Amino acid sequence: MSVIWITGLAASGKTALAQQVIERLSARGHVDVAAFDGDAVRRGLGAAGQGYAWPQRLAVARHIAALAATHSRDGGCAVVSTISLFHEIHAGNRAAGGDYFEVLLECAPLLRAQRLAAREAQTGPQVGHELAPEWPSSPHLRLDSGAAPVPALADALLRAWEQRHV
Repeated sequence: MSVIWITGLAASGKTALAQQVIERLSARGHVDVAAFDGDAVRRGLGAAGQGYAWPQRLAVARHIAALAATHSRDGGCAVVSTISLFHEIHAGNRAAGGDYFEVLLECAPLLRAQRLAAREAQTGPQVGHELAPEWPSSPHLRLDSGAAPVPALADALLRAWEQRHV
């Protein structure tokens, strides 16, 4: 059916946005909606998901893309929230065909720094913010996580996604 790929830097709000999108899709009767969160997939991969150097990050991103594409081909809607800022991944997702909708979630550096500090105080050192990103060259939608509450961002995302189907 569809892959909604939400990408952005660490602490930009990808997971919160994805959760709101999933809730709204489910409420609208989409019965086969699955979340593919980068951190959760990494944990699920165990040893294969270890390490945060460029090659390991790229390998995890490939796994996420493959899982999302498979779910979509099977008729489901995959909502992905992952850093995965790799041109190779974005191009591969587009080349896979189907309904691929790419969202770049941006966040002001000061707000991201505050979120990272809050997370670090709770769970220890954070990774992902030191990544040199390869920004999507032409995302279908750009959102700013500091510009509106997450529910409003989810509504905006779904309006834009649905416009592709009209």
